[in-house]
Amino acid sequence: MFELTVSVSKTYKITIASDFSLFYERVLPFIKGENVAIVTDDTVDKLYGGAMDGFLQGKNIIKIVLRHGERSKNARNYLQIINALAENAFTRSDTVVAFGGGVIGDIAGFAASTYMRGITLIAVPTTLLAFVDSSVGGKTAIDLAAGKNLCGTFYQPSAVYINTAFLVTLPKKEIKNGLGEVIKYAFLSDTVCKKDIKKFDENLIYKCLKIKRDIVEKDERESNERALLNLGHTVGHAIEKLSGYKLPHGACVAKGIAAAIKVSEKLFGLNGDTVRKMNALLKTGKHDLNNPYSAEEISAQITADKKRQGDSVKFVALKDIGKPEIVKIAVSDLQKILKANES
Repeated sequence: MFELTVSVSKTYKITIASDFSLFYERVLPFIKGENVAIVTDDTVDKLYGGAMDGFLQGKNIIKIVLRHGERSKNARNYLQIINALAENAFTRSDTVVAFGGGVIGDIAGFAASTYMRGITLIAVPTTLLAFVDSSVGGKTAIDLAAGKNLCGTFYQPSAVYINTAFLVTLPKKEIKNGLGEVIKYAFLSDTVCKKDIKKFDENLIYKCLKIKRDIVEKDERESNERALLNLGHTVGHAIEKLSGYKLPHGACVAKGIAAAIKVSEKLFGLNGDTVRKMNALLKTGKHDLNNPYSAEEISAQITADKKRQGDSVKFVALKDIGKPEIVKIAVSDLQKILKANES
């Protein structure tokens, strides 16, 4: 078992365990009110819905089950959650439990942050990607037609409980998806190495979250340093959107990191050994790193990115493994670099 404390606008604990034996001790004290809304998806509900219901016996439970996948992170489903809370007389004293992967965490968190201007949020992530990244840090959002995560808030949970036993039923493609974010942390800090990634245990999750926690505590609302966590996301989000969200987030982040290496090589004049070392680390996740879209298509999507400032965008480049740097680059210049590397 591992534990991390996050101290930002709200202080809360992350518990990383191999079962639910600590759930009553670490989570139930933070579930407020008599009414609890469990927001989940159809896959998680089929596998584990009964178990979560059992933990919350004695509460008035409503369950909102969305279809799994990024396409469910939309305004219609957000309003479905909000209306369900209102129709069941939820008050500010009640609780929303986000029980699922990154999509559920984002949309349930956004609903909790906006219903009556904010009610208690508990995060119980169920995927590797949500374990190491999206369940922690307080970013909530839904997607709009123009782009990913364009409508959202910063809203911290009251507790996060990570049960690694969920990985037993997680499809291999979702493990691979989560590895995209794991590898991101290996590029951000040399405290995560290839050996850690191959072991794939509670300690790896702890190391990734410690990197994120340390960055978020310095910059909760992404005014500066927190943008480092967007490594691979500028191009990755563009690819994800262009695919109609058929390509999973983690795989797109891996493609985005591949692009970041190329941009970094151009910006910083990286030597061949450094580039080879970076590419070897990136290949640890065994992702398809080919980009199916043109530089022009990618650039058009980046113009809708939250990180864009006028004609430029905040971009996370790499001077080396463990040495990321936020740079401001013109979208037109980024397009030229991507164009030069098209095969």
